[in-house]
Amino acid sequence: MLKEKYIPTPLVEKKQRKKVEIVEELNNRRFSITYVIWRFIVYFLGVLFRRFIKKPDMQKTATGLREIFEELGGLWVKTGQLLALRTDLFPQEVCDQLLRLQYGAIGFPMEIVRSTIESELGVPMDKIFASFDEEPIAAASIAQIHTAVLSKNQTTVVVKVQRPGLESAFKRDLEVIKLFANLLRALNIANYLRLDEAVLEVERIFQEELDYRYEASNMRRMKKTLREHGVYTPSLYRKYSKRRVLVMEYIPGVLMADYIKVLNNDPDKAKKWDEENNVDRKKVGEKLSLSLFRQIYEDNLYHADLHPGNIFLLRDSKFVLIDLGSVGSLDKDLKTNYSNYTAAMGKEDYPKAADYIIRFAVDIPRVDIPRLRAEMARAVGTWAAKSRLDGLSFAEKSIGGASSELSKVAAQYQVPSNWSFLKVTRSLLTLDGSLQYLIPDFNFLKLINKYNKQAQRRAFIRSLCLTNIMASVNDFFETVDEYNTLILPKVRERTIPYDGTINKFALSLAFVLRMFSYAILIGGVVLAYAFLFQHHFAIIKLIHNQLFDEIVRQIPPIPYLEWILIFIAMTLIFRTLSACSVILEQKEYEGKSIL
Repeated sequence: MLKEKYIPTPLVEKKQRKKVEIVEELNNRRFSITYVIWRFIVYFLGVLFRRFIKKPDMQKTATGLREIFEELGGLWVKTGQLLALRTDLFPQEVCDQLLRLQYGAIGFPMEIVRSTIESELGVPMDKIFASFDEEPIAAASIAQIHTAVLSKNQTTVVVKVQRPGLESAFKRDLEVIKLFANLLRALNIANYLRLDEAVLEVERIFQEELDYRYEASNMRRMKKTLREHGVYTPSLYRKYSKRRVLVMEYIPGVLMADYIKVLNNDPDKAKKWDEENNVDRKKVGEKLSLSLFRQIYEDNLYHADLHPGNIFLLRDSKFVLIDLGSVGSLDKDLKTNYSNYTAAMGKEDYPKAADYIIRFAVDIPRVDIPRLRAEMARAVGTWAAKSRLDGLSFAEKSIGGASSELSKVAAQYQVPSNWSFLKVTRSLLTLDGSLQYLIPDFNFLKLINKYNKQAQRRAFIRSLCLTNIMASVNDFFETVDEYNTLILPKVRERTIPYDGTINKFALSLAFVLRMFSYAILIGGVVLAYAFLFQHHFAIIKLIHNQLFDEIVRQIPPIPYLEWILIFIAMTLIFRTLSACSVILEQKEYEGKSIL
């Protein structure tokens, strides 16, 4: 549970909050396919008309599109947030509006809340909660949020109840989204965007959003990893959390979204609150960024939707991350490439950064790669030079500015999209919604270098652990095995084999190496006996031999840690000799390479 000493003073009183509108009949929110299509047609006709009369208003165009997605709600909000990443497809104003998509949904009546909870938990609601606030504190496209008090321990909790009728509404929305994607593919429009993969991402969201057990699992995993960051997440009450109901710890903090509103409308009040609660805005912003970097590059489990509504501020510049329904992770290759890309950015090695950006592509781009690399390096270098200037907007200095420049080059060369990479970008961009108020003079390169130093320090400390050393040794040999099993056969497939012959010299060398490996193994047994004799004699007390004792007495006393290093070195040498002998014993092929 959250320690009381970190609970801040209130910033916005409950009576100042806008109440959630409750509507008894929700069917008016379920729009037909015909209405959805008609709504977009009217919107695009309006855009074309403003262009025709030569009065294009990009801000109005952007706001209008955001309002459509918010009106349609449900899966459209999530789809709009995904499209916000396509700065190569939409103007920056449109992307900015879509990135801020929040569905201020109307609420549903208490009768539905009660029936949902009781059907999921299988008992009357009064047996679980001593009290239940019927007035929701928030409503969104997926859920409605209430506070309650558990009967068992009188603890205040937050109860998240799924909106009724979502499954049918989501299926309908998904069909319309697929229709648009298939239409664009049939017309051969923007195939490089790989909209089929975007649809798969929306389908994954569809599955996870409708089952709170995914979020419950995310909460348990993220709580464990974020504890190492000094970041708190709400505790989960697993007994009361089911597919459509989630019960979690109540966090009496200050919502970042409320803090930003007060900061804009009454800076003096925000400053006074900062002083009362020992909150340093810049420190909070840096800790948020450094934690997100660590989630991505080290934990490989990151919060994918860090908008201001998902962050609570606490005393002493601490914070809480909530709403873990959307988390992400990267496959091994993409994670390695992304880490190397970020390291190259920190070192201002922009050509190398461009190399890794190109490797993010799902397929090899069928373009002039050297030219593409040069233009991407130039785009990133231009952004980096501008980011150091005074008087620029936060958007121009943030990582979003770099992403925008890169997206333009990618669109020009039609580089195939990687939606997993874009999901990471979305997480960084949504955090910008808070950072622009916490760190107005934000410098991404300086911050990423700070993270890199901290990450190297943590990696060094972890490397001193015996378990991690052995794991690294095993990883090395797994890589060798992966090369022999997966990569080497592919290389051989690209050659024309002739009669296989056995290289006698290779076999002789393999025999010698294998004899050495056996000698190392025998020596290891002797040294193991010596180690036990010196440090754990009780273990060999029943089996010790006078001859062996005389032999090991000739070995000078060796400190415990040095013994461990000796065994690790012997293991490494043994496995290396064994692996080399296996490779040398394989048949070689004589022939003409077609590589």
